[in-house]
Amino acid sequence: MRNKIIFLVNGDSFFISHRLLIAKKLLLEGYEVHIATEFSNHRKMLSKMGFKLHNISFNKNSLNLLKTIIPIFQIFFLIRKVKPNIIHLISLKPIILGGLVSLISPVNYMVISITGLGSMFIGNGIFSRIRENIFILLYRVVFLFPNFKVILQNNDDLKYLIKKTNLKKNKVKIIKGSGVDLNTLKFSKIPQNEPIILMASRIIGDKGVLEYIKSIQYLKKYNFKGKFYLAGNIDFANPSAIKESIINHWHQKKIVNYIGYQNDISKIIKKSTIVVLPSYREGFPKILMEAAACGRPVITTNVPGCKDAVINNITGILIPPKNYIALANAIKNLCNNKKKLKKIGKTARKHALENFDVNDVVSHHLHIYKTLEL
Repeated sequence: MRNKIIFLVNGDSFFISHRLLIAKKLLLEGYEVHIATEFSNHRKMLSKMGFKLHNISFNKNSLNLLKTIIPIFQIFFLIRKVKPNIIHLISLKPIILGGLVSLISPVNYMVISITGLGSMFIGNGIFSRIRENIFILLYRVVFLFPNFKVILQNNDDLKYLIKKTNLKKNKVKIIKGSGVDLNTLKFSKIPQNEPIILMASRIIGDKGVLEYIKSIQYLKKYNFKGKFYLAGNIDFANPSAIKESIINHWHQKKIVNYIGYQNDISKIIKKSTIVVLPSYREGFPKILMEAAACGRPVITTNVPGCKDAVINNITGILIPPKNYIALANAIKNLCNNKKKLKKIGKTARKHALENFDVNDVVSHHLHIYKTLEL
């Protein structure tokens, strides 16, 4: 009988960008691979590859708690139908819903990928504390599953979860991000024309989008000559969501060129001089790995996840979080130092070759699956 695995993830685009190569390798290894997600434009392509597909109505752009009832039942009946050896839960909503359902379903083993603690664990107000405690409680319940492995992306998240939940260190494997295809993302020389600065992320406050905009306004006030781009999806359901009307205002006023989600981010990275990510907290940001693979210096914040992807002043620049002046000065200083810009770009590529190879990430995942099944 073939081993069966279900990937439960909140969107097909995220699955393709972060887990597709793992799933393809499992097909080659003889697994029956099921993808359960909310599909947008990639269903036909995934079906042609040989995956078995199941739609789960996560309603990821909705904050309505009542709408979680539908995916709970969908996941429950899917698991009863497929009877997987392994269910791999990826990101917050699939982990909570899939983890709770798995406790009462015929699942042998569970893999949990926590891709950063993110917005739910950043705020300081009373509502943020309440929300955080609710999710900590839910994690504690999910971690009652007898046979599971948690994949984390940095040590800060590991320390936090061990302190706050019943998670044991021997149940954790740290894999630094989802890796990048270093054969596709090749090194390219930094263009010598007018500087182009790129920020690529979900368009939410917790990614530091507002600090990026303020840094642009600050630089333009002092006559910095450069072009600024903002790429990524607008995430309406996130607690720190930014209104579409505000983003359109920035674009219309030519503060920043908003270019939306990019299927091939490497094209715009290679046209750029610097990639920035002034985020408040991350797991292990893929954009920083992609930038390094292309030989681009990055400017990012000295916070969990971001600081793990960068060697300060060697492969990029670390700045304090929530500090648009520090971001602006780092952009200006790096753009004005062509020698340092070039040196950091070359070192970043070398760092990517040694640390960000997606083939290593695939191997680590297969080892986890096979170890669980022993």
